[in-house]
Amino acid sequence: MNANPQSSVEFVSSFEPYLYQLLQTLSGKRVAVQTSRSTLQGNLKTVAPDYIVVEVSGSPFYIRMKEIVWVTLSK
Repeated sequence: MNANPQSSVEFVSSFEPYLYQLLQTLSGKRVAVQTSRSTLQGNLKTVAPDYIVVEVSGSPFYIRMKEIVWVTLSK
């Protein structure tokens, strides 16, 4: 039997509102995104509170917000 039947689960998520707002203004544009692993250049297709989608040569790359180091417009 469970000694504590009233236990609860808590979901914690980090949200960066300034980065989210900035990325929304860049949606649909060509960007360069530096992650902890590499730099991707492509079209910013989707911006969600916890991830973005960058399309590179027709393939979507899903990048978690936590992994983004910097973002800039690209040529």
